Amino acid sequence: MNKSRVNYMLDVVIGLSFLLAGLTGIAFLFMGSGGYQGGRNPGFETVWLGIEREVWSDLHTLGSLVMMAGVGMHLVLHLKWIVCVTKQMLPKLPSLRRKEEQCEITA
Repeated sequence: MNKSRVNYMLDVVIGLSFLLAGLTGIAFLFMGSGGYQGGRNPGFETVWLGIEREVWSDLHTLGSLVMMAGVGMHLVLHLKWIVCVTKQMLPKLPSLRRKEEQCEITA
């Protein structure tokens, strides 16, 4: 599998997990506050769109963890480029910067 395909698939995973985390986060806005609160919370066992609050929470956590792992992998795959561009952005530190260095953009 070439690097472009790996990057594309990783970006798809990150995007889908972002959507999952975002949509479940919006669901929590409609469900109100959770938590038992000694029995004083009428929204404790909230069901929204036929899905229980606990399932929404699990989906939200799963989406967030997958997104964090994907972003971590994305950063590792692009570490060489990140270091190169960072060196170019810090011209005050000549020991870090090589003259005429081009940062290769590889997909």
